Amino acid sequence: MAILSDNQINTYIDKLLNFVESLPMGDNGKAYIRAKIIVDFLDTWQFDDEANGFTIDEYLANPSNPRFTDVQTTYGIRNTTQIERWLEGFKTALKRSRGMALEKQLKELDKIHPALKAARLSKSLAAITRAELFEKYGIQSIKDPEWNTQLKEILGAEISFSKEQAELLTKAPNPLQQPNNDEEIFIVEELENRLAIEAVEYKRKIDNLWETHKFDPTYFDSFISGPLLNEFSKSIYERIRPLNNQEINRYLNLSLQQFKTHTPPKRHKAFLLNYHNTYWYPNVMEYKENEYDAKYATHVWKHYNNHFQTFKDTFQKIYDDFKASLSGTTETAKTSISDDNFRIFINALEYNYPIENAPVSAYHQWKYNLSYLKKEVLNNLIHLDQDARKPYINRLKFELNEELQHSQTTREELDRLYDKYETSEEQLLRNRSFDNPLHIAIYDEPPKFEDTFEEGFNPDTENIQFTFYNFHYGEIIREAIIFLNEQAFEYGFGTKEESPPPSIKTKPSALSFKYINHTTGSQNLTDLMNSLKRSALIHKDTSLANFRSVFSEREVEQKIIWTGNISELAHFIKTLHNTAKKVHDTKQKQWEITINCFELADGTELTKDKLRTQKAPARASIIEKAVNIL
Repeated sequence: MAILSDNQINTYIDKLLNFVESLPMGDNGKAYIRAKIIVDFLDTWQFDDEANGFTIDEYLANPSNPRFTDVQTTYGIRNTTQIERWLEGFKTALKRSRGMALEKQLKELDKIHPALKAARLSKSLAAITRAELFEKYGIQSIKDPEWNTQLKEILGAEISFSKEQAELLTKAPNPLQQPNNDEEIFIVEELENRLAIEAVEYKRKIDNLWETHKFDPTYFDSFISGPLLNEFSKSIYERIRPLNNQEINRYLNLSLQQFKTHTPPKRHKAFLLNYHNTYWYPNVMEYKENEYDAKYATHVWKHYNNHFQTFKDTFQKIYDDFKASLSGTTETAKTSISDDNFRIFINALEYNYPIENAPVSAYHQWKYNLSYLKKEVLNNLIHLDQDARKPYINRLKFELNEELQHSQTTREELDRLYDKYETSEEQLLRNRSFDNPLHIAIYDEPPKFEDTFEEGFNPDTENIQFTFYNFHYGEIIREAIIFLNEQAFEYGFGTKEESPPPSIKTKPSALSFKYINHTTGSQNLTDLMNSLKRSALIHKDTSLANFRSVFSEREVEQKIIWTGNISELAHFIKTLHNTAKKVHDTKQKQWEITINCFELADGTELTKDKLRTQKAPARASIIEKAVNIL
């Protein structure tokens, strides 16, 4: 045994590092082993096997033995005996890691179909046999014949077992791909299957015809609420047409229950699997979730989730009509009318700003719904008696006018934005730009709160989205009312010139906020006022009575003087109204109420646009803590 020179030790290290590079493992594992080799050889105290009269195993078995009071060590590996001991430990560790890797791989193979498992194992076994034959005839060498023999025995046993399983299962269809023919599929599952087919077809069109077809993020929003909804209604009638009343009732009842058990949140994972199987059909491919496909399928599912209630309402009406027909309460065919498309049109206009989807998506959806509404109205007027036509038109106009009150944005306001960003509505809708900030805002989903802190965020985004959305919200309702007035004129009642009034600026119906605990939380309002004073956010002379009036839903006699800056006031209102929800919903009038109730100490004029577009201030946490007092 001998002491090694630095050059000899470096030669050993280089050989070991080259060996590690050839190991069949990932880069992270190789990097760990390389680091351990260098540290063990050069930068760790090592047991000196030659200087000590005992082995390291004897020492580790009983370190407190008096015999081991003077243990000799070296800094790093310095002699051949140490290298031999280190290499033995290295080989043992590699064999243990190799066994653990094999065990992990076999457990993964247990998750797939036995036929696929047998095929993969057979491929691995063939590679081992090929290597042995190559070695036998001197073509190449095998570094570890013993391991190959062990591996052949293990994989051979696994293959035999997998083939037995596969033989038993081949008589039955693959449950992931082929449902049992005896198992009846009800309407929600049919809907999910149809959506999966459309998702696959659209993706293939985008992938294969990418030069002429670009991905449209609003496509599925329009498809689901338009063509798919109409196809859904027709398919129900086609399905129940040949059935007797008892079977119809059974099918509709069970399908209706699916709308409760198969809600989108519960079925998301099932749809990802459905999309995967549909994409690969008729081939059977193991499902392994990957980020790209999961993101695309989730995008489709999100739009389905947005319209799920519409499908449920449509099906409920069909079921109610069927029950009514059994009890003889339906009207005669002469006077029966359909309200399906009007309900879809009016439900899509239920005012719930801030919106969840891109404003342009709502715009196209409203246009699409209006075209179907017009067809429905024309068909109903043909079948109604003359005396029933006017009440029918008046009912529709009344409901539309109820929604029209939420439209307060004028064409001039929208045009000012187009001028500011040097574009037009025609360019926006027909020739979208990916560089124009207004185009980007209209085609993007509303920003999340954290998005407003990102570098490059356009502070005008919320103002652009709100103005476009709110103007066209009113415009589509006015277009529907004009159409109804034209039909009234055609059938001899009403005047053709009748048209709904344009949106005008009106005094808000709510003059102040209404605290959710107004009757019992007076002390909380006092504490909030004192907290705002301590933080120098409102004037120190603000009276309690005047401060409480801001939360009374009544007119404020004297405005609160806000001594903080405008971004702090805006964040106070956003937290109060939008995030913490400490006051009742104002139906998007929170900024008008703010202007009614507050004024800035420096005299700066408050406007809705200024307030709406403010970013979170530096003292945001102080304001949020104060609001939480309520």
